[in-house]
Amino acid sequence: MSVVIEGVETTSDKVRALLREGYLRTEVRDFLKVSYQQVRNAAVSAGIEDGLQRGVEVLPAPRPPKRVRADVAVGVLIDGGFSLLGSWVTTETGIGLSVPAPKDPGVYAFVIEGVVKYVGLSKSGLHRRMYNYQKPGPTQTTSQRLNEVIAEHTAAGTAVEIYVAVPPALEWNGLPIHSAAGLEAGLIEMIQPPWNKMGVRSDNKA
Repeated sequence: MSVVIEGVETTSDKVRALLREGYLRTEVRDFLKVSYQQVRNAAVSAGIEDGLQRGVEVLPAPRPPKRVRADVAVGVLIDGGFSLLGSWVTTETGIGLSVPAPKDPGVYAFVIEGVVKYVGLSKSGLHRRMYNYQKPGPTQTTSQRLNEVIAEHTAAGTAVEIYVAVPPALEWNGLPIHSAAGLEAGLIEMIQPPWNKMGVRSDNKA
């Protein structure tokens, strides 16, 4: 990597040179010792879409993931494959979705003004999980808590956006891996969203 940027003066030019050589954005970040957002901004300004990933791999993690601030984490999520589903809205009976949620299992994030507030997992389908937030059961304490928080924000006119991702099924030595569960745990550890008060696991993963 040092050879690639030899003679290159600015950090942005170094970022672009390394990305064009096929390095991942995370690799560029670590090598140049800059923030992921700085790498992303340099790539976006130059129209470079490469460097997001190299296919699907399951690799051992030699160290915990680097902490990412919640206010820049939404950019990391988008680069990683998350897409905007819609937002929570106020209804006559409480809260609802601006658009229907997919029935696929996956990982989701609640975002307010570009800040990631919560990351969660649905094993049986995002549609069912979002319904649980709208109509939480008596034992679903996490759903009850977030229902109240979301309702307060929507009633005040604050948009609570929903980003979703549906990771593919993986395997290791012929054994199945629930990639969505691992993604949720890794993102919570990396971002530490303020609404994830219960840690990596929550009380319902419907």
